[in-house]
Amino acid sequence: MKNLFKILAAVFIGIFMISCEKDEDKAVLEMTKTPTLSADATTLVMLKANENDKAVKFTWTNPTFNLAVVNNNALEIAKAGTGFKDAKSTDLIASDLTATYTVKDFNKIIIDAGFLPEIAENIEIRMKASVGNAAFYSNVISMKVTPYLTTYPSFYLVGEASAIGWDASKAQLLYKNENISTIYTYLESSKTFRFLGQKDWNPLNYSLDFAGMKQENKYFKTWSSNLSAAPAENIKFNGATGMYKIVIDAEATKKTITVSASPITVWNPANLYIVGTINSWNAATAIAMTSMGDGKFEHTLALPAGSQFKFLGQQSFGELDWGNLLGDGNTGYLAPKGNNGNIMFNGNGGNYKISVDLKLGIYKIEPL
Repeated sequence: MKNLFKILAAVFIGIFMISCEKDEDKAVLEMTKTPTLSADATTLVMLKANENDKAVKFTWTNPTFNLAVVNNNALEIAKAGTGFKDAKSTDLIASDLTATYTVKDFNKIIIDAGFLPEIAENIEIRMKASVGNAAFYSNVISMKVTPYLTTYPSFYLVGEASAIGWDASKAQLLYKNENISTIYTYLESSKTFRFLGQKDWNPLNYSLDFAGMKQENKYFKTWSSNLSAAPAENIKFNGATGMYKIVIDAEATKKTITVSASPITVWNPANLYIVGTINSWNAATAIAMTSMGDGKFEHTLALPAGSQFKFLGQQSFGELDWGNLLGDGNTGYLAPKGNNGNIMFNGNGGNYKISVDLKLGIYKIEPL
């Protein structure tokens, strides 16, 4: 038995010594030269109008090692002062040694990294060179960039000046066509409102670009004379209570808001009627809707496919006339006489409930 223990001990020591020899033979990867990174621009104000122009060119040197290895490179981008926490990366071809980005391409990188459009941000960029699981970093470049919107924002109206009140979950979406957002809606005198970027208080709020407003909420560069800045990031409406047309131009060089009186000040008529192909456009026989109060009306009827119609406040083609916003179509938004078109029914024939809210400037066509 003692001999057996001696034999096993000798075998164990031999294996241990061989293992040690193998560890000593393993080569350790060491960086002999640090990678470097440079850029030919440090301040960028990017505009959609210049999207095909050159934005920035990066130049780098790759790290060198004591062993022959191949490294993979990427740019890392982060908010300045965060130590590259939550950094976003974009791949580079290591052997190219340069990479040139157009305004469009670099803008996308910055937006994808989580930076807000049209706000100047201090960022930091470095190059990460990877070999297997090992990472090696270049020097850090500081830049100040202002990205642009790739799509125009949506605007939701909320506030005590509106018919919605301060309930963000019910905020009223304006109709958007490219850079122009429009609605005909009710506003109350000497009260405040604001615009949200969603049916929630966060993350986007839009107010006047005025001293005292939070930087992230400053948006409208110019506004009509019946508006003014109000405390707590709001906009005060200084006109008379009634129906108004709100127009926002979100073009980056404009960012304007104009509030003007609607040609029809009535928002709660005693009666509302439907006239159109369903009654051969005979206003005298226009179909009466049921008043639900507060400018709301409803009616259920059979709509043949391809129907067209409007809403009248009297059984004649008089002043009270509402149709589709911005001409013939089916936007779900109303506009008054002189600024509207026919409502074009896009569904199949059948029974539908038509709902109108003149105070909010909207309509719905819902199948039963």
